[in-house]
Amino acid sequence: MEKSITFWYHLPVTQSIDHVYKCALKAAEIGFDIISNQDHFLVINDERGCRPECWTMLTAVAMTTKLKVSPLVMCSLFRNPVLVAKIVTTLDQLTKGRVFLGIGAGWWKEEFEAYGYKWEPPKTRVDKTIEAIKIIKMVWTQDEVNYEGKFWTLKKCRLEPKPYQKPHPPIFSGGQGPRMLRATAKYCNGWMPQIREPEEYKKRMEYMSKYMEDPEKFYWGNVIDVWEDKHTPDDIIKTIESFVEIGVTHFTLFMHPQPKNLVLLDKYSKVIAYFK
Repeated sequence: MEKSITFWYHLPVTQSIDHVYKCALKAAEIGFDIISNQDHFLVINDERGCRPECWTMLTAVAMTTKLKVSPLVMCSLFRNPVLVAKIVTTLDQLTKGRVFLGIGAGWWKEEFEAYGYKWEPPKTRVDKTIEAIKIIKMVWTQDEVNYEGKFWTLKKCRLEPKPYQKPHPPIFSGGQGPRMLRATAKYCNGWMPQIREPEEYKKRMEYMSKYMEDPEKFYWGNVIDVWEDKHTPDDIIKTIESFVEIGVTHFTLFMHPQPKNLVLLDKYSKVIAYFK
């Protein structure tokens, strides 16, 4: 059994800010490695939406625990890419390297329109996301950036300071469309989708590996939905083991119902204990 498994705890962000924060602290006590937060604005019900602003909550968690933090995932279209680079760099410096950048193209039309963001076709959103990733990596690693792209233009852009992690914080994507799979393989350091069957996951792995320079350094992850009324700790352990067998080492536990996460963290702490 592979021992180097990394566990992410996905915050129950439909709940109150206090509840979300308490869950993060409890996850740290239990032994999770990374805390993740959705990047949404709307709140629809107890299982859909997000109350805390992503980077504000992640900063609070990172500064009061020793855990790593990551958006899962940040919408690339909500913030200018250089601003994203600056936000992540600041937190990376403050935490001495405990930040990941999960990034995606956005999918929730209702949310875009509610908050004044232009809703564009999938191709445009993916194009913008790929360009954003390129820009973020450029300003993280180059002293001065002059860039003219399809969506952004930079003139004598200097990002100071640079990230604490070298060459830069790990970048994850969760996209599953063919173009995002290729872009993830080419420009990112890891992949965190939500896939139920190992066989399906392995097919994507094989496809993406064709586009990687060094597959051995790539992080493979998966989001595991954990429902109190459907899954025992042993069920989750077996699911994780089936993905470990194909090379997945990062696992995000997303526990439901979200209002009961403080209790569910105790129940499913057995999963962490088993692998640790």
